[in-house]
Formats: sequence, C-alpha cells, structure tokens
Amino acid sequence: MEPKELLTKRKIEKLATEYGFRSDMIEDGQLDNKKFEVFVSHSSRDVEFIRKVVFFLKKDKGVNGVYVDWQDPSMRHETNAQAAENLKERIKNVRKVIYVVTSESLKSVWCSWEIGYADCSKGVDDVAILAIKPNNGRWKNQEYLQQYPWISYDLEERHFMVTGLDGNRSTLYDWLRKN
Repeated sequence: MEPKELLTKRKIEKLATEYGFRSDMIEDGQLDNKKFEVFVSHSSRDVEFIRKVVFFLKKDKGVNGVYVDWQDPSMRHETNAQAAENLKERIKNVRKVIYVVTSESLKSVWCSWEIGYADCSKGVDDVAILAIKPNNGRWKNQEYLQQYPWISYDLEERHFMVTGLDGNRSTLYDWLRKN
C-alpha cells in the first residue's frame, strides 16, 4: 500500500522555486546548529535534491537543526567504522529521523543501515518516511517502509504532515515535539 499524497521530485522542485530556494542557502560543510532535531537519511547521489528538502524542513513551522552528513566537516564519507560511530552518535542525539526515499536511497546500504539503527535506538514512532514517488512509477518490494509514519506535504495548508500507522495525521511540527 502506498500513501496517496507522495510528492514527486518535480513537485518539490517547483515548490522550492515558489518558496524562493537558492542553492547557496544550504551549503556543504556548514552545520547551522550544534543541536539537531532531525537526522535526514538520504543517498549522497541525491544531494542537490536533498538541499531542497532541507530548505523545506527549515522553512516549516519550528523545524530547527536539520542534520545531513554532507554539512558535517567531521564526516568524510568514508565507509569505515568511525563514520558509523559518528552516524550512531548523531542519530542517538536527535529527536527524530526522516528517511528520504528515492530510487537512489533505496540502493544505498548506508541508508538501510541508518534506518535500521534509528528503528532500534529510537523506535518506530520517531522515524518517518518522506517518500518521493518516482515520476513514472511505484515503489516495489519495499514493504518494510510501511511500518513507519509517512510524511506528505499539505498543499492547502502549505506545510508538512505526518500520517501515523493508525491513520491519524499531525503537522510535522507536532510530530517533532511528540515524545
């Protein structure tokens, strides 16, 4: 089963333009906060697109401290034990984890590892999926993603919504503050 309100990359890019996004707003190697509310799990192949997602998360009501590894100078994108320890520490110290599901992130071993670690260390209610629907198809063979809340964008209210496994919806802001 797939949520009805998934965004496409084209829609996010159009919204980003409407909101005034510029690529220099989200820079590499510059963390804007030492304390993070949200860890964004994503594929390094989607960095340009993830800049737009981070922009939206920061623009939405009250979302502060969005962590992405490419803004962290201590992460050198080496696949080694130290990188894993750094990621574990970041995941443990955030309130919530958002897994941005794209064709690229579904291929990433690190993204699978991050969501698995987040599930074990935080629990299902503190992990949410922001699935970016392929512009020409559907996700297949990804049933494990159905065990997490889903994030959509409410075009009328103009902010992110989180739909829990029970079908109840809340704003992203409310979900972030929920223990």
